[in-house]
Amino acid sequence: MTLAQVFTIKEFTGRHMLAVIGLFFGTIITVNMVLAWFAVNSWSGLVAKNGYVASIEFKDKQADVERQRLLGWKSQMKLASGHLLFSIKDAAGKAITGLSIVGSAGRLVTEKDDRNLKFRAGKPGEYLALAPKQPGQWRIDVLATNAENQTYRKLYRVLVKVQ
Repeated sequence: MTLAQVFTIKEFTGRHMLAVIGLFFGTIITVNMVLAWFAVNSWSGLVAKNGYVASIEFKDKQADVERQRLLGWKSQMKLASGHLLFSIKDAAGKAITGLSIVGSAGRLVTEKDDRNLKFRAGKPGEYLALAPKQPGQWRIDVLATNAENQTYRKLYRVLVKVQ
């Protein structure tokens, strides 16, 4: 078969038109589905109820973050046996005990499942709360305060799997 035979114009039929329309709309639908998937799976869930107020409070929040950074505390959140295990250590790696911990759990894109968490002390430097039972990704917000009124806030994402 020669090159001239390959590129010879033949009759354009209804089947050709159907294929062109199918490829055109198939491409558009595929691109839209891919973009929708990225939009749903990459959104952080960050919502400011009032952007103006959030911008005014930014410097205060920035100062709080710097104070927390200077504390040097390090923490971890684990999901184990239906419990959230929050562990925290100071800059020297020593477990921090005697903290008052307030927490909340919520979905990333809705507020309907939000709930408060009650943390109790476990081993030194470890605090436990009941984990959400519904499967999916959860946002866990922890605020720990010590006797000197120093605060440590951390946001975690936890994946609860189907049991």
